Amino acid sequence: MDQNDHPDNPLAPLRDEIDRIDARILELINQRLRIGEQVGAVKKKEGSQILDRVRERMVIENLSSINQGPADKELIQYIFNVIITATREIQKPKTIAYLGPKASYTHIAALNHFKHSGRFVQQPNLFDIFRDVERGQSHFGVVPVENSIEGAVNHTLDLFGEFNLNIISEHYEPVSHDLLSITGEPSDVKTIYSHPQAIAQCKGWLKKKFPHVDVMETTSTSKAAQMASVDESVAAIASQKAAHIYELLPVESKIQDRSGNVTRFLVIGKDQPPKTGRDKTSIMFATSHSPGALFKALAPIDRAGLNMLKLESRPTRHQNWSYYFFMDIAGHIQDDLVARTIEEIKAVTLSLKTLGSYPVFSKEEPLS
Repeated sequence: MDQNDHPDNPLAPLRDEIDRIDARILELINQRLRIGEQVGAVKKKEGSQILDRVRERMVIENLSSINQGPADKELIQYIFNVIITATREIQKPKTIAYLGPKASYTHIAALNHFKHSGRFVQQPNLFDIFRDVERGQSHFGVVPVENSIEGAVNHTLDLFGEFNLNIISEHYEPVSHDLLSITGEPSDVKTIYSHPQAIAQCKGWLKKKFPHVDVMETTSTSKAAQMASVDESVAAIASQKAAHIYELLPVESKIQDRSGNVTRFLVIGKDQPPKTGRDKTSIMFATSHSPGALFKALAPIDRAGLNMLKLESRPTRHQNWSYYFFMDIAGHIQDDLVARTIEEIKAVTLSLKTLGSYPVFSKEEPLS
C-alpha cells in the first residue's frame, strides 16, 4: 500500500471526501447535459435558435452574484463557460477540423477556442482543412495565420484565394516549446524533429545546447512527437500536451529563444458573424503592376479615417511581380463607412474579396 493511502494518514479522509465530491460533480454535469438535450429538443420543435447569448450571460452573472468563494469570478466564469458550451454542443454538435496529429498547436488552439466542446477532426495539411469545411464535412476549421516571431503563415494566406470561406473568429494562443524524448536524457538525443516554424523559434537554443545534432523538419510538432515516441534516439520540439499524449519526458522546457511567443489562428466556416461593436474586417485584393497602384488602393482607408490593423503581400502565382494584398481593418462590413471604403478600394484594384468580419479576440468573452 502507498504510504499516502494508509488509513492513518491525515490526508486519507480528505482525499476520500474529494473523491465523493468529484463523483457528485460528474453526476450533476451529466444531469445538466441531459436536461440540455431536452431544451434543445424543445428549441428545435419551436424553431428557436440554439445560441442564446443573453441567457448564457445571465447564467454567468447569477452564479457570480451568489458565489461565496473561495473560487474567484474568473474561475467561475471559465468553468461555467465550458459547461454552457458543452450543453450547447449536445443540442447541436459541431465538427471542427484542425491540423493534426493530436497535440499540435492548432489542436490546442481549437480545443481552447471551442472550450473542448464539439467533435475535433484532424487533417494532415491546411488544404484539407479548407476543403473539408467548404464541402460541409466540418462546420469549422482552425488554421494558423501568423506568429509573433516568425510572421505570416503564407500557405494559409494563399488558400484564401482558392476557397470561398469566411473568417468567423480569431484566436491567439501562447506558444511554449519543450524538447521531448522517451528517456528525457540529453545524451540519448541523436536527431531532433519539429515543424519549420518551431525549429526557427528555437534555433539559438539548439545551436547552443545541441550544436552537433541533426535537426530535421516535419509537418507538425505533434508529428515530431509521434516520431520521438517510438525511437529513443529521436527528440521532438513540441508542446507539454504532446508530452502527455505521447508519453514523453522533457529534456528541457521552454526552449524558445524569445518569450511572448504567440500564434494567431483563424476559425473558418460558412457563417457570417453578426456585428458586435468590436470587430475587424479582412479583405484580399490584387493591384495592377504599375506605379502608385498600392497607394491608390490604400488611399480610401486614409480618407475614411479607418484603422488599418495589418497589411501582408503574397505573389499571385499567375503573373510575375504581381501580388495579392491581405488587409485587416477595424470595423464590421455592416458599418456603412467600412462598406463604402471597401467599395472604393474595389474600384481601383484588379480584384477584391471580403474574407469576413468577426469579433476582435478577447480572453474574457465566451467563444463560439
